[in-house]
Amino acid sequence: MNENAPAQLRTLDHFVDDKWYKITVITDSDIIIAATKTGKQQAILAALEAGEDPVAVLKKNSPLGQGPKIVALRDIDALEWYSDKATLTAHYTVNGKSKKAETTLSSMPMRDAIRDVVQQFIGPCEQMDAPASIWYIGMGPLSFSGIALLVFGIPGMIGLVNPGPVDVDKVSRRGRLLARLYNLIGPVGLLALGGAIISGLLIWWYISCKTPPVRTIARPVQQGI
Repeated sequence: MNENAPAQLRTLDHFVDDKWYKITVITDSDIIIAATKTGKQQAILAALEAGEDPVAVLKKNSPLGQGPKIVALRDIDALEWYSDKATLTAHYTVNGKSKKAETTLSSMPMRDAIRDVVQQFIGPCEQMDAPASIWYIGMGPLSFSGIALLVFGIPGMIGLVNPGPVDVDKVSRRGRLLARLYNLIGPVGLLALGGAIISGLLIWWYISCKTPPVRTIARPVQQGI
């Protein structure tokens, strides 16, 4: 085998998400994870189909300062995924330092397909399943609670300190709906609404902890980990 020859593409997943074109490529030596502008999609796919080096293609088409993440398959210590997310995390070691790289795939079936291809290269794995932590489950509720606090709680508290209606015409276009709501229900009403939303999110968190998603870690058997 020619060590200077470009790595051969084995499989890939690609999709457009939040105005970004996301692509994950598995070659015979690496996992390559990249995100770039949607306008680069056709050029990338054409170059890959023509047999060009995937690393060079994705480096060339990545935004300035945001090159692809490259993980050598031989460095992988474990793979990790959750039953409710289309993500796959590779834990690996480089120069004695433990690192990890997470990729988001287009669907959970595609995540499983990418995982299976990687496992073919790293060899038989021992899988360990465990319930996801309460903090993993709470990421969504806590994030939305923070937003509710910013949107409803802080304006409500400011309104209690400085009571009076808001001049809607002096508010930015994005804030006019909230200003009208404030004038309609007042600061106490705004605080009550924010509190109700946060309470509902915390209840959602509690209920979700009753049936948590499964976290799976697969470690190559031959590494004795």
